[in-house]
Amino acid sequence: MESCKNPWNGKCKNKDIQVYILYKGQQRPICRECWSKIAETDKEW
Repeated sequence: MESCKNPWNGKCKNKDIQVYILYKGQQRPICRECWSKIAETDKEW
């Protein structure tokens, strides 16, 4: 089972994957907790 690979929070190892994003040409799994935080920001990837 894969863990979260949030590029803005390298310490997260949560395995509750919510979405996948493309970041710098690579597909990255994002957990539910990180995704809710990312969704509230104006980050571009």
